[in-house]
Amino acid sequence: MQVGEPSSNPQVANIREVWDWVKLGLQEILDENRHLTWRPEDIYAACLSGEALLFTAPEGFVVTTVKIDEFNNKKTLFLWTAWAEERGTHNILRYSPFFENVARELECTSLETWTQVDEIEPYLRSEGWRLDTRIYTRPVHGQ
Repeated sequence: MQVGEPSSNPQVANIREVWDWVKLGLQEILDENRHLTWRPEDIYAACLSGEALLFTAPEGFVVTTVKIDEFNNKKTLFLWTAWAEERGTHNILRYSPFFENVARELECTSLETWTQVDEIEPYLRSEGWRLDTRIYTRPVHGQ
């Protein structure tokens, strides 16, 4: 799949300076994904404390964090959440090279993201992503 080059690379943003519109995007994500348990304020706090990085681009934003495997200490750049004003424009593919460079700079050995959107799988696979696991949950009755 050919995806156009980005007009510019995402930029690390100060969440305080862009909170008004980022909060709206985060709330939209939560409204469409009721299974998510974080609040916009959790992401605000994570970005403010340096636990997460907020990247903005003309199309929207991505929030990342670094996960460390407790058994082998390998680092993974986790694309925690992303929002775009216009959907279906393959932004994850367009910006993959950029985030690979970010991962290298942070000494991460891989990129990771989670989604419930089945339609994104062919696009990710076409760019070298693989499906590692599926997570199933079941409520405990009486809790």
